[in-house]
Amino acid sequence: MTLRANGTILFLLSALLSITIIASIEGSCQDNDNNVDIAAWESPPPPSSCRLFLASRRSNDDDDPATAAAAATTIDANVNGINSSRKLGIYTAIDLPRGAPLTPSGGDILLHLIDVDINNSQYAQLRRWYDHGYLQDAIASGLGGNYEGLGTVFTASSGIGMLASSYNSPSSDNKSSSSAGVSNTNARPNVWAPVGETDEANLPRNISPLAGSFSLHYNLTHIVSHPVGIPKGGEVLVDRDGWHRRQAVGALAAEEQIMYSETTTRQSNEQLFQDGICMDNLHYEMSTHGYGRGGFASRHLKKGSIVAPVPVLPIPRQELRYLRASEWKKVNAYQRKLREGSDESTQLSEEKIQEMLPPNIEWRQQLLLNYCFGHQHSSVLLFPYGHVNYVNHAPAHNPNGPVANVGLRWSEKLIQKQEGDIDPRSLSPSQLMERQSPEGLVLEMIALRQIAPGEEILLDYGTLWQQEWTMHFGRWNNENGSRAVEKEYSPAYIMEDVVSNLRTAEEQLQFPYPDNVFTACFYRYIQNEDDDTPQSSVSKERTEAIPWKMSAGLFEMSNLRPCKVIAREPATDRHAPPQQHQPPPGKGNMFYTAIIQNRPGLPPNERIPKDQKLIVSGIPRGAIRFVDRPYTSDVHLERAFRHNIGLEETGIYPEIWLDLA
Repeated sequence: MTLRANGTILFLLSALLSITIIASIEGSCQDNDNNVDIAAWESPPPPSSCRLFLASRRSNDDDDPATAAAAATTIDANVNGINSSRKLGIYTAIDLPRGAPLTPSGGDILLHLIDVDINNSQYAQLRRWYDHGYLQDAIASGLGGNYEGLGTVFTASSGIGMLASSYNSPSSDNKSSSSAGVSNTNARPNVWAPVGETDEANLPRNISPLAGSFSLHYNLTHIVSHPVGIPKGGEVLVDRDGWHRRQAVGALAAEEQIMYSETTTRQSNEQLFQDGICMDNLHYEMSTHGYGRGGFASRHLKKGSIVAPVPVLPIPRQELRYLRASEWKKVNAYQRKLREGSDESTQLSEEKIQEMLPPNIEWRQQLLLNYCFGHQHSSVLLFPYGHVNYVNHAPAHNPNGPVANVGLRWSEKLIQKQEGDIDPRSLSPSQLMERQSPEGLVLEMIALRQIAPGEEILLDYGTLWQQEWTMHFGRWNNENGSRAVEKEYSPAYIMEDVVSNLRTAEEQLQFPYPDNVFTACFYRYIQNEDDDTPQSSVSKERTEAIPWKMSAGLFEMSNLRPCKVIAREPATDRHAPPQQHQPPPGKGNMFYTAIIQNRPGLPPNERIPKDQKLIVSGIPRGAIRFVDRPYTSDVHLERAFRHNIGLEETGIYPEIWLDLA
């Protein structure tokens, strides 16, 4: 079931592209020049059978000592995520043609950080993540999730979206980027991610204690978008500056429209095999142990071999706490009273006052916590931002069930030293968080025994995690009564699949939709600069129905607004040829009239004035979506399990990080 963030048309196009491209990939993989044989992957493969590698980045000018020295010290990032200073990059070991999926058997997991104010000093590290392109605004990115909360929502695209470097925008400062390890400063992005999927992984909230403990959004697959593809040894460059969006609406600058034959820096396969780590030993399927989605071996893995690279981003534990937007208002008012109030409150430090919450308000934990590595005696959490987040838990010793077949260790091959050859593992927690770039720490997932192709990969999450899960499972089993109310809950993606013809507002008085969903329409509204009248020429003094129009870039999440359907009419009345009287199948058989409303976070020129009712007619079913109301999806379940993956028994955490002991 697909996450319809970019529209039905885009999904169908990407699906057709994938069908034709996979065949072309398999053909190219058997080319003698690529030295790759797909059939050999089922047996212990030669190194060349790996398609993607994570490796230290280098430019074509690395032989120049001055360039190499500059690349080692230059940091170039801004709030738009343009970052050419990444020390790690993704490289292809084969030629990938345009339209080829980078990861045909499993894409990125999307994790939404809810109601985070990155301008607040409390979220200093998350701000660094955002500045360096590891987080994206949920609305601007088009990845969805913007209705998860009423404050600002950020998205972590765990996989290609976070691992890959981004291109250098011609409008950015090319002086610094040219010394940051990229030889072609005008290279355009060469991949894009058109659509992902969303579902409960057969673990709905009324029957599974796992509900709310994992992301519903997954398999965001990046597709090669450059006209000449990505050549063997080429680097993957994602779009963090809206290049594809500007292309869709015809707003590219002249210098950005140039098509370059050389798209990225290049590395030889020998360099990749020697210095990099294979990224596609894993794929996802439904877990064989009832855990929802899981990670599986794509090929034979020998004991002691590296299953996957595991780069991690450090973050303080407290930054994964959050309050809802409405709760922040109460907290701020309460803290103002403390500052103004009694003698007792004046004796409290400013830090203590800022930590105090009013009664009945508690910190919540972001879902990202469940995907982090941690240690009970450390304030440092490590978020693995690769595809290993599909890997589920099993104990190291379990006579009655599955046993872990992989472990973790530090990667001496890929770990990045700081300026002055400082190992980040030697830094204190505060020093670790104060680094200019959060990048540099890399683990490796190692096979503890021989693993056969198709076998589920399992990691021991630790004794403490197991204890917490056992307690959660017991509490969940004792709450049968409270779960009965939630049987009426119906996720938005289910409603989208089962409801073909939408009900009007009048019909919903008798046959209402579930309380957790509302309808939203893709509609672009912009006011004229001269006055408050919208470009659609609606008058403030009267209500007028404006026809819906399709335009480039319309199916972006920034244009998805709450709307109330007030009328519908058969599509054949308006669009069918005279000789055809049957409506087209599926959801295109009706046109709708709806009242368009504002969504949270709109800029002033896109807000419909309060005294104006904007009615739009002729809206196709494909331009209307069901959306979960803020704070109603499984992520927000009050009893959802929250605990980091424990590394207490692995010896991975250096002693200097154990600041809570």
